[in-house]
Amino acid sequence: MSSTVSEQQLHPNVIPYWRIYRFLSILKKTALVSIPIAIHLLWLPQWKWIMYAASAYLLFHWCKALFYIFYGVRFSYARRSYVLTSDEIIIRWGNIWSAHSSVIPLSRVLHVVIEQDVIQKKLGISDLAIVTAGDSNYILGLLEEDTTKLRRQVIELAKIGDTGAYGE
Repeated sequence: MSSTVSEQQLHPNVIPYWRIYRFLSILKKTALVSIPIAIHLLWLPQWKWIMYAASAYLLFHWCKALFYIFYGVRFSYARRSYVLTSDEIIIRWGNIWSAHSSVIPLSRVLHVVIEQDVIQKKLGISDLAIVTAGDSNYILGLLEEDTTKLRRQVIELAKIGDTGAYGE
């Protein structure tokens, strides 16, 4: 099993992306959980448990989000990498408490797609989705040029051809 590409880390721009994404996510949760609090304050003042439950939920998720934004992203970044060999791609990911890996045989790859949202576009990064019959695996936070190169390599090694059906 000769290595076509050595173990690669993500681009550092993925760290601010994860921070922005988590912050927007907690803002969305706050907006949704504010509804029961407003119901308590406006219509059901005798139901104090609604406000206590919603406030506890918000406090927990805000603490968790702030911990992730300031500390967790560094651990996630350090644990994310990928290795492309001549017959498989290994994707590693994890956080503070766990580490995982996924081995994708290139013979099982059906198609490869580059995905990018507005924030990623601004930061110059994108994701590579590798789709097999049973699952989709993602390599997050690569430079746009690296994503395109890696996509070409996977297509070439998987021998699935480049018919334009791969997100171009």
